[in-house]
Amino acid sequence: MAYTNRFSEIIIPAIGEHADSVSAAVHTSTRVSMANYHRAWLILDVGDMGQASTVDLALYQADALTAGNTKAITGKAITQLTQAGGDDDSYCCIELQTEELDVDGGYEYVYVINTVGVTATELAWCLFLGEPRFAPTPTTGWEEIVG
Repeated sequence: MAYTNRFSEIIIPAIGEHADSVSAAVHTSTRVSMANYHRAWLILDVGDMGQASTVDLALYQADALTAGNTKAITGKAITQLTQAGGDDDSYCCIELQTEELDVDGGYEYVYVINTVGVTATELAWCLFLGEPRFAPTPTTGWEEIVG
């Protein structure tokens, strides 16, 4: 099968947390508009978890880039990961389609809330936007593209 575009032309990394030790706290990302995309994909990579730590990750929606109204997106949260449950070195993902947003209510922005409980945990996550409404996608989210 011959493809007519590169994978990097149909998805872009929009927002994320690079691999690091993340403190026990609620961490809220910036918001990103899905107005020009049909889908989003959030991937979480958890490394070593601190003693008794927990990790929660969920997608939320907003009707403005800053301030405005916000709310959870139904069914777009991972099952809590726990160090006690042996969830070190885990991958999780959340998929989202724009029709799952409250677009009638003006909700076009998405953001991530990552909660680390008890002690710091090594993790990284990235939210990718995909299936652009207008081709091609911008390449500004990538440091380098090797094709």
